[in-house]
Formats: sequence, C-alpha cells, structure tokens
Amino acid sequence: MTETERYAGDLDTSRSLRARLADELERQGAVRSPHWRAAVEAVPREVFLPSFFTDAPGPDGITRYTRVSRDSGEEEWLSLVYQDRTWVSQLDHGATTGAATGDGGEPVLGVPTSSSTAPSVVLRMFEDFDVPAGKRIYEAGSGTGYSTALACVRYGDACVTSTEHDPRLSALVGERLASLGQRPALLTGDAAEGSPAGAPYGGIIATYSPSGVPGEWVEQAETGGVILVSLGGGLDAYGYVRLVKTGNGRAEGRFLGGDVSFMRSRELTRPDIGPMMRSALASKDSARPVDVGVDPVVLESTGLMWSVQIALPGAVRVGLAAGEVSGPWFLHPDGSWAVLETPPGKAPRAYEGGPQRLWTRLEETASRWLADGRPGVERYGLTVTGGENTVWLDTPDRPLGALPAGPVG
Repeated sequence: MTETERYAGDLDTSRSLRARLADELERQGAVRSPHWRAAVEAVPREVFLPSFFTDAPGPDGITRYTRVSRDSGEEEWLSLVYQDRTWVSQLDHGATTGAATGDGGEPVLGVPTSSSTAPSVVLRMFEDFDVPAGKRIYEAGSGTGYSTALACVRYGDACVTSTEHDPRLSALVGERLASLGQRPALLTGDAAEGSPAGAPYGGIIATYSPSGVPGEWVEQAETGGVILVSLGGGLDAYGYVRLVKTGNGRAEGRFLGGDVSFMRSRELTRPDIGPMMRSALASKDSARPVDVGVDPVVLESTGLMWSVQIALPGAVRVGLAAGEVSGPWFLHPDGSWAVLETPPGKAPRAYEGGPQRLWTRLEETASRWLADGRPGVERYGLTVTGGENTVWLDTPDRPLGALPAGPVG
C-alpha cells in the first residue's frame, strides 16, 4: 500500500468537504469560473497533505510546530486539510519531521521550507492566470503537488510541466499525482531555468517568490503567453504581477492588487543579520540623530516599500525593540544602516551610518512617492527584457529602476 493510499481518507467525506470548500472559495471570489470550481471538487487535497504542521507561538514567543496526520484522528485531520489555510508541509528541508514526538506530541522548532498554500490564493492565481485550455503550462515549483493536480484537471496532464527543487518532494508529488491518474512532466532542479523541452508555453505560473522574473521564462513563453508570479525583496514587500510576452524576448504587464506571496526561492540567500545588527548597534552609540521628514506610518505601505527596495538594493528590514523604544532598522551588507525610533510621547528620530546614507535615501524615495500621490502596487508595472526587470510607475516611460537579478534578499 502506497503512502497516498494509506492517507486517502473517507471518499464520501472528502467529496463533501471539497464541495464545501468550493462553495467557500466562490463566496470569497477566489473561484470565479465553472472549470476551476470543477477542479476544486475533483482534487482531494488530503492526498497532498498526508501530514503537515500546525503552528503556535511558544512561551518565549518563538513559533513552534506540531505534526498532524491521519493518525492524529481522521476527522480532525480532514477538517484541517480542508480549511482555507496555508499549511507547512516541511521543516528544515525535511531534517525536522516531528516524528520523534509523534502526532500531537511536543511542538518542535524549525524553519518552514515547503508548504501547501491556502486554496483561496492558489485558485485566485489560476483565475488571474486566465490561460485557456489546450495551452501548454509550466509551473515553477511543485510544492506538495496540489496546484499541479488542479492544473492537470484544467489543462490535461499532457500539457503540464512542473519543476520542484527538492528531489524527495518531487518524487512524492509524482506518486501522489499518479494515484489520481495524472502523469504530467515532473522535473527536479532550479525552476528558474524553466524547461526548454516543453516550450513554448502558453502560460508560466510560479508557486514561489523570486526577486525577479528569470529571462528563461520569457524566452520559453509563446508570443501572447502569460507569466504570473509574486516577486519578493529584501524589505519584504511583495508584488504580484501578470506579464504578457509581446515578442522579441520581451514581456510586460502590471502588478495586481491583493496580498499574494510565497516562500522565497531556495536559490536566494538573506545576509547574516546577526553581525550586521551588532555592528549597527555599536555604531549607533556615537551617531547623531537626523531630521525626520516623513510620517512613520507611510513606511507600512507596500507601494512605498516597492520603491525603497529598488532604491536600496540589498538592504533588509528588521524590527527590534530596545526597552520602550522600537522601530524599523534597515541594514545593508556593506555596513550601512539606518533606524527610525519613536520614543513614547516624543517625536520620531532617525539615525544612520556606514558608507551609504540609508535613511536619507529612504526619505528621498518617500518624498517622490508622496509627490506621485502615494501610489499603491496597482500603479506599478514591470518590463522584462533579456533578464533585466525594470519597474515603472503608471507607464513604461516612467522607469523607477531595476529589480536585482542575483541571489539577494
């Protein structure tokens, strides 16, 4: 008996829960067409979540994870599977399983490295994708395989190619899909490279968040083909963008509204925060405050953070509280830093140090953003040519700068 068969669950209950989930997704507006509702009703999500982790803060505030599977109790397991939730399916690239304590045992620490995204996000993306049946589809990131299975129902498994970075996960995805009679082309490796063998594609959809759109995706899309992806940056501002290939290695489109984000690419690495933070704290002791010309509230705008990420490539944002004083820190691997502090009952104050004047540059960017009318992400667009990602405001003739092409953030 395969893993998939062991965790298939009660068929009638599964069908009922799928129909209920489809109803919920229609009410939310995530499902807007009959063919995607049919896909939700056809694919048993439990096949792709034989086990997963619930999460809760521990006594020290650090998130801990508890493993759940059919052995936890089938009714509870299925009920959780069909919640419109993102469930962590892997910790520490599989090194931490929770098996030592068993289902429902002592929670464990770990870093999520794979997940099954909330169905509302997955279906919203497929609806926004809006690629007609009969087209060849490339999925960048198989994950648990649930979204792959949905794509197979809509497009036919012969038209679907999917790449997963983790060989073990890829093998599990193949087993789970085969149990449903689906046999798409499954590859293992860097999804950013695409799959020339299956090109040209009518659509390319990503289930992870890179820092920019790879040039390979544009090259492998057919003219008129769609690329749908959520892009992330060092300041944790995500931009969900739909591009259309216009020909000659060029794709262009606008960012869409709504919060769509995924785990970052495994090829991307964040700088080591500890040494950067310690150096910045030491430097701050001798730094003088600089005037603050922007309302700290504007720093919470994703629209502004998109502009700041472009103006400060490589910078990361960290929250740190020191006593009653809290505020965002901006750190750069070259040793530059800035912090905005808001002491209780007092005006905010900023400090900066290092080779770059990060706070000064941030305020300059914020001033332009305010002058442009506080644009939200919907006013931004992206042009990809030869692997270069150029972000613009309102129209392509108003470029703001390029997204980093390398492994940063």
